[in-house]
Amino acid sequence: MCLVQSIAIRNPIHQLQLLAVAVMSLSYDGILPYCVSQEVADNAPAETFHQAENNTPILSVDDAIAKNLETLNQTIQPSIATIRVQGRDGDELSIGTGFVISADGQIVTNAHVIGEGRAFTVELPSGRLLPVLAIEASDALVDLAILKVEVHGEPLKPLELSDQPVVPGMQIAAFGNPLGLRNSIVSGIVSAVREVQGRELIQLAMPTQPGNSGGPLVDLQGKVRGIINMKSAIDDNLGFAIPIPQLSPMLNDPHPVQYDRWVTLGRLDSKKWQTVFGANWQQQGGIITAQGTGKGFGGRSLCLNQNELPAVPFDIAVDVRLDDESGAAGIAFHADGGDLHYGFYPSNSNLRITCFKGSSVYSWEVLYDSESRHYRPGKWNRLRVRVKEDGFECFVNERLVSKFNDQQLSQGKVGLVKFRSTQPQFRRFATGKDLASPSLNPKQEELIADVLNSSIAIDDQSQATLSALAESNEAVSRELDQRASILESRISQLRRLADDVRLESTLSKLAAIFSSSNKETDPLLKGALLIAKLDNDDSDPESYMNKVNSMAQEILEIIPNESDTKMRRDILHRYLFEENGYHGGLSEYYHRANSHLDRVIDEREGLPITLSILYLELAKRIDLDVAGIGLPGHFVVQHRLTDDEAEFIDVFEKGRVLSEEEAAAIVMASTNRAVTPEDIRPQTDLEILTRVLNNLLGSARRNNDTEAYRRYCEALVAILPDNPEFRIMRSQARAITKRYSGAIEDVEWLIEKIPEGVDKNQALRLRDSLISDQAKQNSLMK
Repeated sequence: MCLVQSIAIRNPIHQLQLLAVAVMSLSYDGILPYCVSQEVADNAPAETFHQAENNTPILSVDDAIAKNLETLNQTIQPSIATIRVQGRDGDELSIGTGFVISADGQIVTNAHVIGEGRAFTVELPSGRLLPVLAIEASDALVDLAILKVEVHGEPLKPLELSDQPVVPGMQIAAFGNPLGLRNSIVSGIVSAVREVQGRELIQLAMPTQPGNSGGPLVDLQGKVRGIINMKSAIDDNLGFAIPIPQLSPMLNDPHPVQYDRWVTLGRLDSKKWQTVFGANWQQQGGIITAQGTGKGFGGRSLCLNQNELPAVPFDIAVDVRLDDESGAAGIAFHADGGDLHYGFYPSNSNLRITCFKGSSVYSWEVLYDSESRHYRPGKWNRLRVRVKEDGFECFVNERLVSKFNDQQLSQGKVGLVKFRSTQPQFRRFATGKDLASPSLNPKQEELIADVLNSSIAIDDQSQATLSALAESNEAVSRELDQRASILESRISQLRRLADDVRLESTLSKLAAIFSSSNKETDPLLKGALLIAKLDNDDSDPESYMNKVNSMAQEILEIIPNESDTKMRRDILHRYLFEENGYHGGLSEYYHRANSHLDRVIDEREGLPITLSILYLELAKRIDLDVAGIGLPGHFVVQHRLTDDEAEFIDVFEKGRVLSEEEAAAIVMASTNRAVTPEDIRPQTDLEILTRVLNNLLGSARRNNDTEAYRRYCEALVAILPDNPEFRIMRSQARAITKRYSGAIEDVEWLIEKIPEGVDKNQALRLRDSLISDQAKQNSLMK
């Protein structure tokens, strides 16, 4: 189907997909020219289909070096490591480079890259994180360090070291992350070997930048000759590297320091905490943070508290804040120090309770997963688990989420858990007999009501009122935060409603173009401009229609009285492509602006179909017999010269005339079949606008833009209201964006109109599911 696949969709959406499959398995009268679940209709620039000249290149010396560097880059890059160093506030302090010198996990870098006592991560170009076990050797004087990382699975790919002396004029290449630009390569030459501040360095005639430090200096045979360590302060094209022989003493006589001893800043107290499955857990100023991905499935990592637990019943509580609501982190309890434990945590803005009974996803049982109006995304949230003899209860911000008599696990340690690349923060972790925060008393509830209903500004309160509220600081603050979250949600909904009202006005105008009573003279032009208005309500279709008429008038003024059809076409081409520079949008082909006719007119570049729409409108105004041809993969224009003769015009290629063979080659490249009469028949205005919307749907899918996806579905139904497939698509989009009333209306339309052969009971169940989801959403606003 046509959904944005990365969106987490719930049962009603799955049901819509099943219904869509059933509907599409039948035949319908009406227009279904393109499957909207495929990629963009105009999905490749025209030159994709052109034949390349089959000439054997003759390489110059520079070409040979460039080709060698390309091969070298492919060989070396898998061994390059990105080293990110953490600052005092937990943010990224710096980025540097290292490289693999042994398959079992030795990595060389500069000593200044890893600093002193700082936490850092090591990552390969593939995204593979390598947990640091130790700093095997470090020498600030020669500015070198050797790291030992943990290797799981595929061995690392070491680079070959060469202790042979370098000579001036030698061609070399440097690999690294200059200015944070990862996986970069730059070539140059050795200009000298000289003594700098009492040590021998290789002087380089090549650009080096911060981030290159620690990267390998490689000859054209792929052997490492040095380690980049600094750039000149006076010339960007002058740098220095440490010769490889200076690494030998450290390799021969290492003095390892374990990573957890090296990292003094923010180190967890090992007497209080035990980490499981890796990741980098730290504590500063009472806040515990976790970075990196754990080795457990789903990137799971645990941080277990070592204190003795109270007798049952008891509470576990912590405040948690996620850096990204698509992540997951919270409380672990009944943990065996390995794979077994319960988890209670926010995930994708839902609250989830799980039981982990093994090392794989198949041993992971989700006990509860639902939204809660008491959870505040992006804020600190208090999680609490009440452990009892016969089960447990889970609370968020002192509101009960759910209770269970589940006793698959009944004892073990408690602590914190995180998943994937989430970087959560935790504070105020505690265990105790009763950690429930005090709730509001009637006096405070009355005081809050007075504050909210007062004519005085909410934040302009007397000292007496503030003091009274502060008597139960935590409960009052929690209640006010909860009410603020509800108001913020309301504000967001109001803005969406305002957007929907504006959209509805545009959709009404679009629908009117193709109504039976409409007498619109330029339906294609007006429709394309209204489609552009879907994404920019400030756009003025009327002004652009006037602009097109003015352009046509300019062309007419330079056409001689005695002119045939080819002369008029030549003048049109000269006006569009030579004098005004209209061209295909190659550099940002998939940018949705290329599908917006107003921007195509202004910016003079677009997709084949939008450029063709402009061409068609101008051509008709200067009396050319033209039509749009929807070749699979590439839209073109047909210019009929006589009743028996016509030519294809590729507007994307500045009006190039296509032969029938070239048009057939485009079809073959896109569909792997021969051209058919259906491929080259003239398209109706409705079909052309449907194709424009299909292109925009593809753009929305690539960008995971669900709001834009819904707008385009709304437009498809506006121009083709009786099309069941588009109705299902719109219902899906409405449900995903939580516009349940509209989704229910579409399903009810399907129940009434759906053809025989489709299970109407399925549609009825779907309607019930959507109604249930709507009720849940409404309850969150109370």
